[in-house]
Amino acid sequence: MNKTFTQHVAWLWHNLRSESKDAEKHFKKRNGLNFIYCGIFYCKVFLVGTLVFSISSQLTHAQTIQNITVKGIVLDDADGLGIPGITIIDNAKKVFGVTNEKGEFSLSLPQGTIVNFKILGYTTLTRTFNDNQSGLTLRIKSSSSQLNEVVVTALGIKREEKALGYAITKLDSSTFTNAVSSNWTDALSGKVAGLNLVRNGGPAGSNKIILRGENNLTGNNEALIVIDGVVASSSSKRTAASGGGVYGTSGDIMPADFGSALNDLNPDDIENVTVLKGPGASALYGQRGANGAILITTKSGNKNQKKLGITFTSNTAWEEVNRMPDRQSEFGQGQFGVSYFSYGTTEDGASTNATSSSWGAPFSAGGNFYQYDPNTKTRGLTRTPWVAYGNPIDAFFKTGLETTNSVSLSGAVKNVALRFSASHGSNEWIVNNTGLERTSASLSANAAITKKLSFALKVAYNNRNSDNLPATGYGNQSLMYWFMFAQPNVNTDWYRDYWAP
Repeated sequence: MNKTFTQHVAWLWHNLRSESKDAEKHFKKRNGLNFIYCGIFYCKVFLVGTLVFSISSQLTHAQTIQNITVKGIVLDDADGLGIPGITIIDNAKKVFGVTNEKGEFSLSLPQGTIVNFKILGYTTLTRTFNDNQSGLTLRIKSSSSQLNEVVVTALGIKREEKALGYAITKLDSSTFTNAVSSNWTDALSGKVAGLNLVRNGGPAGSNKIILRGENNLTGNNEALIVIDGVVASSSSKRTAASGGGVYGTSGDIMPADFGSALNDLNPDDIENVTVLKGPGASALYGQRGANGAILITTKSGNKNQKKLGITFTSNTAWEEVNRMPDRQSEFGQGQFGVSYFSYGTTEDGASTNATSSSWGAPFSAGGNFYQYDPNTKTRGLTRTPWVAYGNPIDAFFKTGLETTNSVSLSGAVKNVALRFSASHGSNEWIVNNTGLERTSASLSANAAITKKLSFALKVAYNNRNSDNLPATGYGNQSLMYWFMFAQPNVNTDWYRDYWAP
């Protein structure tokens, strides 16, 4: 190689000498006219000299580049555990190695090489190595955006999101634990396009999850609920006795909503939720998936986590009435705009209290009438002023309080990954003496018995208790039924002792 380079330099010098003699002859003949020609000649000499020096420097530098050895370990920045399977490549996509099961690596590479450490679920780490190193420790951070590239579809099958031919939405665990409510599915509202929640009343009220609108008028329109590959019931547990007459006025038979199986799920146990929209997305579930599906993946232990991990979550929320029905306060109890009121038959006329309508005597006219006496719970013996009292809804409802505390333990024992969680929640609802308590516990274990055989176990315990849930629906025993027809001339404090004790 050096001989060839010398021959090229000699050839260039020979040609330059020939040109220099010609230039000298012309310069003697025409003197200044050939000045430009001579200038060009000397520029050529300068450029060739520069080229020779550049080539010589590059050859010398190439001969001095040496391979170096780099040894170290790559750790997860969150838990400090080694990460296996990290690919180590340069900018030209040349692979130098892969970390072992402990996250360790040993590289032999040219000095000054720029190296990238890449693995799905973590950010790419870039380093430049100029000399031999050993005992090197590198830390990389997890990347949730990269994890979203792979999603769980029907029957637990994993696919790349970009390879799917239908729309899906994936939500991670933080969506459901940042502000925990008595029904964690409330967190789905406003985060999934085309998802509609139909909420029932009460602290344990269940949600109907409707995807992309109602599909039929007579059948079930709720989305299919799948927890860790097992189909779960999402229908609410409403109970009601038969009979009772119109609007249930013959007895206390209005149904109460005891919630659904989804309410029993501890939101801290949720790893992620994938929403499959439409029959195309959930076709593998058959007719049950015609209305779409909600796939819930719960958390489990990590076999690479050698140290005990402890997580504690606490949430406190206050609840108030959002909107109230419009009510008039110009007319009192009665019908057809009568000019008087009488509780029972009196000398003023027949009773007008046998109606829930409030289109009787106007309050602007004033006057005194025989009305209800809250002390004797019968008709008063004297006439009292005809006035409108405050809104019964303002006087009846209060600010609700809900607290939730959850703790989880996770780790690995002899290649068996374990995770245990426990949670307790208390809900004092916006109605006095109404609310619930919820206690849950879960245990998960998984282990790889062989390369092709694995074992997984998940056990859950839930206890939800309430001694007073409000009735729902349109009828005599439901709260809002009475508030809709509450008369302005009746003071809410008169019957407060029905619930206050």
